[in-house]
Amino acid sequence: MDSVQLSDSKAVVEGLEAMVTDRIGEHDYIHMFVDVPVACFVVTVAKLAEDKPEWFVRGKWATIQAIETRIHEAITRK
Repeated sequence: MDSVQLSDSKAVVEGLEAMVTDRIGEHDYIHMFVDVPVACFVVTVAKLAEDKPEWFVRGKWATIQAIETRIHEAITRK
């Protein structure tokens, strides 16, 4: 299975990293490209997180939908 690009924006990835860190503490999960299960984890955490502009620089639901689209593309790619 391929990896998923969380975003092409460093600011978006940094926001997602801050969000996950707030929820689970220090980690090394969030990078520009992650495995599909990690991307699914990020989406799940994001859906439960507050809509803070510092975490979701392009908007909470726009970020979630973009990652979900990339997950779908990764798991259906042949």
